[in-house]
Amino acid sequence: MDRRQTQLSDDFVAADLRQMELAGRYTDWIASQIRPHCGQRVLEVGAGIGNITRRLLGHADYVCALEPNPACFEILQRNLAGAPGVECRHWRIEDCTLEFTASRQIDTIVCVNVLEHVEHDLQTLRQLSAMLPGPAGRLLLIVPAVPAAYGPIDAALGHHRRYSRASLRSVLDQAGFSVASLRYSNVIGLLGWLFNARIARRVQQSDSQIRIFDALIVPWSSRLERVLPPPVGLSLVAAAYPGR
Repeated sequence: MDRRQTQLSDDFVAADLRQMELAGRYTDWIASQIRPHCGQRVLEVGAGIGNITRRLLGHADYVCALEPNPACFEILQRNLAGAPGVECRHWRIEDCTLEFTASRQIDTIVCVNVLEHVEHDLQTLRQLSAMLPGPAGRLLLIVPAVPAAYGPIDAALGHHRRYSRASLRSVLDQAGFSVASLRYSNVIGLLGWLFNARIARRVQQSDSQIRIFDALIVPWSSRLERVLPPPVGLSLVAAAYPGR
């Protein structure tokens, strides 16, 4: 099923994120890749059910978590209930004003596996740039990589695209960002995704695949990629600053 036009109201996204709770090591790895660039006042766009939010709270003083999907937002609130330094808003990015981010003194915007869900990504990036306090702000992105890997799971998740290094750099440049770092991540995961997309033609990841990947692959792959950045991978990780 193609959810690109229904993802903001579909329960499938919440179910997929609940499934990814099985991959605690992988989520830790994702968070570790953006943490070095992260400031203390964070706006997380598309927080889902809080898998990344909880890791950000271990670093930042304040996190405002935006989530437009009702099913995800309900779980997000429940998961973060009572957590200090967090504010949850049932908003799309268009609902978040410049006055709001200024009042919260936001210095970092985090979008983990979000931009691919946005039909007009350039327009959204320009809005995010305006929300940041000039060159002192930073945008941290993780997006699906390798357009050739686009398959049934991407459509089911509501992905409009997967990015190449060149296409992500281009859209960031057009939006007025200066790219500080841009690298591929998770080369082994890319092989599994290609198997699901091109051979198995799956529309959903399996619990067993996720558990095996998290337990057996992530521990050594994350260490190896810190030393030897891969030439390609399942994801692209970017840190960018407003202004060129």
